[in-house]
Amino acid sequence: MKKKILFVTHAISGGGSEKRLASILRGLDREKFEPHLCVFSLAGGEAAIVPGDVPLHPLVTRLRPSSLFLIWKLYRLIKETGPDKVFSVLWSVNIIAGAAALLAGVPAVLNEATTPSESVKRYSFPFLRKRLVSFFYRRAETVITVSDYAKADLVRNFGVPAGRIVTAHNGIKPAETELAAGEYDPGPAGHILSCGGLNWWKNYSLLIRALAGGKAPGLVILGKGPLKESLEREAEEAGVKLSLPGHKDNPYPYFRKAAVFVLTSKYEGFPNVLLEAMACGTPVISVDCPGGIREIIDDGKTGLLVPQDDPAALRSAIDRILKDPGLAKRLAAAARAKLEEKFLFERMLADYGSVLAKA
Repeated sequence: MKKKILFVTHAISGGGSEKRLASILRGLDREKFEPHLCVFSLAGGEAAIVPGDVPLHPLVTRLRPSSLFLIWKLYRLIKETGPDKVFSVLWSVNIIAGAAALLAGVPAVLNEATTPSESVKRYSFPFLRKRLVSFFYRRAETVITVSDYAKADLVRNFGVPAGRIVTAHNGIKPAETELAAGEYDPGPAGHILSCGGLNWWKNYSLLIRALAGGKAPGLVILGKGPLKESLEREAEEAGVKLSLPGHKDNPYPYFRKAAVFVLTSKYEGFPNVLLEAMACGTPVISVDCPGGIREIIDDGKTGLLVPQDDPAALRSAIDRILKDPGLAKRLAAAARAKLEEKFLFERMLADYGSVLAKA
Protein backbone atom coordinates (compact mmCIF):
# COMPACT_ATOMS: atom_id res chain seq x y z
CA MET A 1 0.00 0.00 0.00
CA LYS A 2 1.34 3.42 -0.95
CA LYS A 3 2.37 5.82 1.79
CA LYS A 4 1.13 9.38 1.36
CA ILE A 5 3.91 11.80 2.36
CA LEU A 6 3.29 15.52 2.81
CA PHE A 7 6.58 17.32 2.15
CA VAL A 8 6.83 20.78 3.71
CA THR A 9 9.36 23.49 2.88
CA HIS A 10 9.54 27.27 2.82
CA ALA A 11 10.08 27.32 -0.96
CA ILE A 12 11.04 24.80 -3.62
CA SER A 13 13.47 27.05 -5.50
CA GLY A 14 16.66 28.40 -3.97
CA GLY A 15 19.68 26.76 -2.38
CA GLY A 16 21.04 23.28 -1.85
CA SER A 17 18.29 22.08 0.50
CA GLU A 18 15.59 23.04 -1.98
CA LYS A 19 17.42 21.35 -4.86
CA ARG A 20 17.83 18.20 -2.78
CA LEU A 21 14.13 18.11 -1.91
CA ALA A 22 13.16 18.60 -5.55
CA SER A 23 15.40 15.71 -6.56
CA ILE A 24 13.85 13.49 -3.88
CA LEU A 25 10.35 14.35 -5.11
CA ARG A 26 11.36 13.39 -8.64
CA GLY A 27 13.10 10.19 -7.59
CA LEU A 28 10.69 8.62 -5.08
CA ASP A 29 9.24 5.29 -6.15
CA ARG A 30 5.62 5.98 -7.10
CA GLU A 31 4.76 2.35 -6.45
CA LYS A 32 5.56 2.95 -2.77
CA PHE A 33 4.88 6.64 -2.19
CA GLU A 34 2.32 9.31 -3.04
CA PRO A 35 4.14 12.61 -2.48
CA HIS A 36 2.42 15.95 -1.85
CA LEU A 37 4.25 19.26 -1.47
CA CYS A 38 3.40 22.20 0.79
CA VAL A 39 5.28 25.50 0.45
CA PHE A 40 5.08 28.67 2.52
CA SER A 41 6.26 30.92 -0.30
CA LEU A 42 5.75 31.04 -4.07
CA ALA A 43 8.59 32.46 -6.13
CA GLY A 44 7.27 31.58 -9.57
CA GLY A 45 8.61 28.75 -11.69
CA GLU A 46 7.31 26.02 -9.39
CA ALA A 47 5.71 24.23 -12.36
CA ALA A 48 9.15 23.67 -13.88
CA ILE A 49 10.54 22.23 -10.62
CA VAL A 50 7.72 20.23 -9.04
CA PRO A 51 6.88 16.95 -10.81
CA GLY A 52 3.52 17.07 -12.54
CA ASP A 53 2.07 14.23 -10.44
CA VAL A 54 2.87 15.95 -7.13
CA PRO A 55 -0.01 18.11 -5.81
CA LEU A 56 1.24 21.54 -4.71
CA HIS A 57 -0.33 23.14 -1.63
CA PRO A 58 0.78 26.78 -1.13
CA LEU A 59 0.19 28.10 2.38
CA VAL A 60 1.13 31.74 2.04
CA THR A 61 0.19 34.15 4.83
CA ARG A 62 0.76 37.86 5.42
CA LEU A 63 -0.53 37.66 8.97
CA ARG A 64 1.87 38.04 11.88
CA PRO A 65 3.28 36.25 13.72
CA SER A 66 3.41 34.14 10.58
CA SER A 67 4.62 30.97 12.34
CA LEU A 68 1.47 30.68 14.44
CA PHE A 69 -0.83 31.13 11.45
CA LEU A 70 1.22 28.67 9.39
CA ILE A 71 0.97 26.06 12.14
CA TRP A 72 -2.82 26.39 12.06
CA LYS A 73 -3.02 26.34 8.25
CA LEU A 74 -0.70 23.35 8.02
CA TYR A 75 -2.68 21.52 10.70
CA ARG A 76 -5.84 22.00 8.62
CA LEU A 77 -4.01 20.82 5.45
CA ILE A 78 -2.83 17.69 7.25
CA LYS A 79 -6.38 16.95 8.33
CA GLU A 80 -7.67 17.52 4.78
CA THR A 81 -5.05 15.47 2.93
CA GLY A 82 -4.57 12.69 5.50
CA PRO A 83 -0.87 11.91 4.99
CA ASP A 84 0.80 8.92 6.61
CA LYS A 85 3.76 11.14 7.46
CA VAL A 86 4.85 14.75 7.33
CA PHE A 87 8.38 15.44 6.08
CA SER A 88 9.88 18.91 6.47
CA VAL A 89 13.19 20.59 5.69
CA LEU A 90 15.31 23.07 7.72
CA TRP A 91 14.83 23.83 11.40
CA SER A 92 12.71 26.97 10.98
CA VAL A 93 10.16 25.00 8.94
CA ASN A 94 10.63 21.92 11.13
CA ILE A 95 9.31 23.81 14.16
CA ILE A 96 6.12 24.70 12.30
CA ALA A 97 5.72 21.25 10.74
CA GLY A 98 6.56 19.50 14.00
CA ALA A 99 3.91 21.48 15.85
CA ALA A 100 1.22 20.95 13.21
CA ALA A 101 1.96 17.23 12.91
CA LEU A 102 1.91 16.82 16.69
CA LEU A 103 -1.49 18.54 16.90
CA ALA A 104 -2.82 16.38 14.07
CA GLY A 105 -1.44 13.15 15.50
CA VAL A 106 0.64 12.36 12.41
CA PRO A 107 4.27 11.15 12.57
CA ALA A 108 6.84 13.80 11.57
CA VAL A 109 10.17 13.24 9.85
CA LEU A 110 12.32 16.35 10.26
CA ASN A 111 15.26 16.95 7.96
CA GLU A 112 18.16 18.99 9.38
CA ALA A 113 20.36 20.35 6.60
CA THR A 114 22.62 22.69 8.53
CA THR A 115 24.48 22.92 11.85
CA PRO A 116 21.58 24.09 14.02
CA SER A 117 23.56 25.43 17.00
CA GLU A 118 25.32 27.82 14.62
CA SER A 119 22.30 28.61 12.45
CA VAL A 120 19.99 29.71 15.30
CA LYS A 121 22.49 32.43 16.23
CA ARG A 122 21.53 34.33 13.06
CA TYR A 123 18.05 35.07 14.36
CA SER A 124 16.43 36.99 17.19
CA PHE A 125 15.72 35.14 20.45
CA PRO A 126 18.19 32.30 19.73
CA PHE A 127 17.62 30.75 23.16
CA LEU A 128 13.88 30.38 22.49
CA ARG A 129 14.50 28.99 19.02
CA LYS A 130 16.96 26.48 20.44
CA ARG A 131 14.35 25.33 22.98
CA LEU A 132 11.74 24.94 20.23
CA VAL A 133 14.11 22.89 18.06
CA SER A 134 14.89 20.68 21.05
CA PHE A 135 11.21 20.21 21.94
CA PHE A 136 9.94 19.25 18.49
CA TYR A 137 12.98 17.25 17.34
CA ARG A 138 12.74 15.07 20.46
CA ARG A 139 9.12 14.34 19.56
CA ALA A 140 9.64 13.58 15.89
CA GLU A 141 9.42 10.03 14.63
CA THR A 142 12.82 10.47 12.97
CA VAL A 143 15.28 13.29 12.41
CA ILE A 144 17.38 12.95 9.25
CA THR A 145 20.62 14.90 9.33
CA VAL A 146 22.80 15.47 6.28
CA SER A 147 26.02 14.92 8.25
CA ASP A 148 27.34 13.08 11.29
CA TYR A 149 28.47 16.49 12.55
CA ALA A 150 24.87 17.77 12.58
CA LYS A 151 23.74 14.59 14.34
CA ALA A 152 26.34 15.09 17.06
CA ASP A 153 25.31 18.74 17.35
CA LEU A 154 21.66 17.81 17.96
CA VAL A 155 22.61 15.21 20.56
CA ARG A 156 25.11 17.43 22.38
CA ASN A 157 23.39 20.82 22.22
CA PHE A 158 19.68 20.01 21.87
CA GLY A 159 19.26 16.78 23.82
CA VAL A 160 17.84 14.82 20.89
CA PRO A 161 18.29 11.06 21.49
CA ALA A 162 20.89 9.60 19.12
CA GLY A 163 18.59 6.66 18.38
CA ARG A 164 16.03 9.04 16.90
CA ILE A 165 18.52 10.47 14.38
CA VAL A 166 19.59 8.99 11.03
CA THR A 167 22.41 10.45 8.92
CA ALA A 168 21.80 10.50 5.17
CA HIS A 169 24.61 12.23 3.32
CA ASN A 170 23.66 14.28 0.29
CA GLY A 171 24.17 12.67 -3.07
CA ILE A 172 24.32 13.88 -6.67
CA LYS A 173 24.35 12.43 -10.18
CA PRO A 174 27.91 13.02 -11.47
CA ALA A 175 27.12 12.10 -15.08
CA GLU A 176 24.25 14.62 -15.24
CA THR A 177 26.42 17.29 -13.62
CA GLU A 178 29.19 16.68 -16.16
CA LEU A 179 26.70 16.88 -19.03
CA ALA A 180 25.26 20.15 -17.72
CA ALA A 181 28.79 21.55 -17.39
CA GLY A 182 29.05 21.61 -21.19
CA GLU A 183 25.76 23.39 -21.91
CA TYR A 184 27.29 26.84 -22.44
CA ASP A 185 30.60 28.68 -22.40
CA PRO A 186 31.00 31.00 -19.39
CA GLY A 187 34.19 32.55 -20.74
CA PRO A 188 37.91 32.02 -20.18
CA ALA A 189 39.08 29.19 -17.95
CA GLY A 190 41.33 29.32 -14.91
CA HIS A 191 39.30 31.46 -12.50
CA ILE A 192 38.96 30.92 -8.76
CA LEU A 193 35.34 30.03 -7.99
CA SER A 194 32.96 30.16 -5.07
CA CYS A 195 29.20 29.75 -5.04
CA GLY A 196 26.31 30.53 -2.68
CA GLY A 197 24.18 33.34 -1.34
CA LEU A 198 25.96 36.67 -0.94
CA ASN A 199 25.43 36.66 2.82
CA TRP A 200 27.76 37.26 5.77
CA TRP A 201 27.88 33.62 6.88
CA LYS A 202 29.38 32.61 3.52
CA ASN A 203 32.36 34.79 4.53
CA TYR A 204 33.47 35.79 1.02
CA SER A 205 35.42 38.65 2.56
CA LEU A 206 37.96 36.06 3.72
CA LEU A 207 38.49 34.96 0.12
CA ILE A 208 38.94 38.55 -1.06
CA ARG A 209 41.44 39.25 1.74
CA ALA A 210 43.34 36.08 0.86
CA LEU A 211 43.71 37.26 -2.75
CA ALA A 212 44.48 40.90 -1.96
CA GLY A 213 47.67 42.36 -3.38
CA GLY A 214 48.58 39.28 -5.39
CA LYS A 215 48.53 38.26 -9.03
CA ALA A 216 45.94 35.51 -8.73
CA PRO A 217 43.46 34.81 -11.53
CA GLY A 218 40.06 36.47 -11.43
CA LEU A 219 37.60 35.55 -8.71
CA VAL A 220 34.05 34.49 -9.64
CA ILE A 221 31.32 34.17 -7.02
CA LEU A 222 27.99 32.78 -8.20
CA GLY A 223 24.87 33.74 -6.26
CA LYS A 224 22.79 36.67 -5.19
CA GLY A 225 22.21 38.41 -1.89
CA PRO A 226 22.43 41.63 0.12
CA LEU A 227 26.24 41.90 0.15
CA LYS A 228 26.75 42.32 -3.59
CA GLU A 229 27.74 46.00 -3.49
CA SER A 230 29.90 45.71 -0.38
CA LEU A 231 31.80 42.76 -1.87
CA GLU A 232 32.38 44.73 -5.06
CA ARG A 233 33.76 47.66 -3.04
CA GLU A 234 35.95 45.40 -0.94
CA ALA A 235 37.38 43.67 -3.99
CA GLU A 236 38.12 46.98 -5.70
CA GLU A 237 39.95 48.28 -2.62
CA ALA A 238 41.93 45.03 -2.36
CA GLY A 239 42.88 45.01 -6.04
CA VAL A 240 41.04 41.75 -6.68
CA LYS A 241 39.37 41.21 -10.06
CA LEU A 242 35.89 40.08 -8.96
CA SER A 243 33.01 38.92 -11.14
CA LEU A 244 29.51 38.45 -9.67
CA PRO A 245 27.34 36.90 -12.42
CA GLY A 246 24.42 36.35 -10.03
CA HIS A 247 22.40 33.18 -9.57
CA LYS A 248 22.70 30.57 -12.32
CA ASP A 249 20.19 27.76 -12.69
CA ASN A 250 23.03 25.80 -14.24
CA PRO A 251 26.30 26.92 -12.63
CA TYR A 252 28.32 23.91 -13.72
CA PRO A 253 30.08 25.40 -16.78
CA TYR A 254 31.72 27.83 -14.33
CA PHE A 255 32.72 24.86 -12.14
CA ARG A 256 34.21 22.97 -15.08
CA LYS A 257 36.38 25.90 -16.17
CA ALA A 258 37.56 26.90 -12.68
CA ALA A 259 41.14 26.27 -11.59
CA VAL A 260 39.95 25.72 -8.02
CA PHE A 261 36.73 25.88 -6.02
CA VAL A 262 36.91 27.55 -2.60
CA LEU A 263 34.39 27.38 0.26
CA THR A 264 34.80 29.94 3.06
CA SER A 265 31.59 29.60 5.12
CA LYS A 266 31.28 30.34 8.82
CA TYR A 267 29.38 27.06 9.11
CA GLU A 268 27.71 24.53 6.83
CA GLY A 269 25.55 21.43 6.90
CA PHE A 270 26.83 19.24 4.08
CA PRO A 271 27.62 21.58 1.17
CA ASN A 272 26.51 20.17 -2.17
CA VAL A 273 28.71 22.70 -3.95
CA LEU A 274 31.77 20.69 -2.94
CA LEU A 275 30.26 17.53 -4.43
CA GLU A 276 29.33 19.43 -7.58
CA ALA A 277 32.85 20.80 -7.96
CA MET A 278 34.24 17.29 -7.49
CA ALA A 279 31.88 15.97 -10.18
CA CYS A 280 33.17 18.65 -12.57
CA GLY A 281 36.79 17.62 -11.97
CA THR A 282 37.66 20.82 -10.09
CA PRO A 283 40.00 20.62 -7.06
CA VAL A 284 38.45 21.97 -3.85
CA ILE A 285 39.62 23.98 -0.87
CA SER A 286 37.49 24.59 2.21
CA VAL A 287 37.85 26.28 5.55
CA ASP A 288 37.55 23.80 8.39
CA CYS A 289 34.25 25.22 9.62
CA PRO A 290 31.51 23.60 11.75
CA GLY A 291 29.57 21.12 9.62
CA GLY A 292 30.18 18.01 7.58
CA ILE A 293 33.25 19.34 5.74
CA ARG A 294 35.58 16.60 7.00
CA GLU A 295 33.07 13.97 5.90
CA ILE A 296 33.62 15.19 2.32
CA ILE A 297 37.25 16.33 2.25
CA ASP A 298 40.19 14.20 3.37
CA ASP A 299 42.81 16.91 3.80
CA GLY A 300 45.63 16.52 1.29
CA LYS A 301 43.90 13.65 -0.49
CA THR A 302 40.51 14.75 -1.85
CA GLY A 303 41.00 18.47 -1.24
CA LEU A 304 42.70 20.96 1.06
CA LEU A 305 41.46 22.21 4.42
CA VAL A 306 42.56 25.49 5.99
CA PRO A 307 41.77 27.12 9.36
CA GLN A 308 38.87 29.53 9.58
CA ASP A 309 39.56 33.25 9.22
CA ASP A 310 43.18 32.74 8.19
CA PRO A 311 43.67 34.57 4.86
CA ALA A 312 47.38 33.70 4.69
CA ALA A 313 46.69 29.96 5.02
CA LEU A 314 43.94 30.19 2.42
CA ARG A 315 46.17 32.05 -0.02
CA SER A 316 48.90 29.45 0.49
CA ALA A 317 46.47 26.61 -0.30
CA ILE A 318 45.22 28.38 -3.43
CA ASP A 319 48.81 28.98 -4.60
CA ARG A 320 49.66 25.30 -4.05
CA ILE A 321 46.94 24.21 -6.46
CA LEU A 322 47.53 26.98 -9.02
CA LYS A 323 51.28 26.29 -9.16
CA ASP A 324 51.14 22.49 -9.11
CA PRO A 325 48.94 21.01 -11.89
CA GLY A 326 49.93 17.52 -10.79
CA LEU A 327 48.57 18.12 -7.30
CA ALA A 328 45.38 19.60 -8.74
CA LYS A 329 44.82 16.49 -10.88
CA ARG A 330 45.54 14.09 -8.01
CA LEU A 331 43.14 15.88 -5.68
CA ALA A 332 40.42 16.00 -8.33
CA ALA A 333 40.82 12.30 -9.22
CA ALA A 334 40.71 11.16 -5.58
CA ALA A 335 37.71 13.39 -4.92
CA ARG A 336 35.84 11.92 -7.87
CA ALA A 337 36.56 8.39 -6.64
CA LYS A 338 35.19 9.23 -3.17
CA LEU A 339 32.15 10.85 -4.74
CA GLU A 340 31.39 7.72 -6.74
CA GLU A 341 31.84 5.56 -3.64
CA LYS A 342 29.88 7.52 -1.02
CA PHE A 343 27.88 10.43 -2.38
CA LEU A 344 25.70 9.22 -5.22
CA PHE A 345 22.08 10.31 -5.54
CA GLU A 346 20.78 6.74 -5.63
CA ARG A 347 22.30 6.00 -2.23
CA MET A 348 20.81 9.16 -0.74
CA LEU A 349 17.37 8.40 -2.19
CA ALA A 350 17.48 4.88 -0.75
CA ASP A 351 18.31 6.29 2.70
CA TYR A 352 15.37 8.71 2.61
CA GLY A 353 13.03 6.08 1.19
CA SER A 354 13.94 3.67 3.97
CA VAL A 355 13.00 6.23 6.64
CA LEU A 356 9.76 7.24 4.91
CA ALA A 357 8.70 3.61 4.38
CA LYS A 358 9.20 2.66 8.01
CA ALA A 359 5.96 1.51 9.66
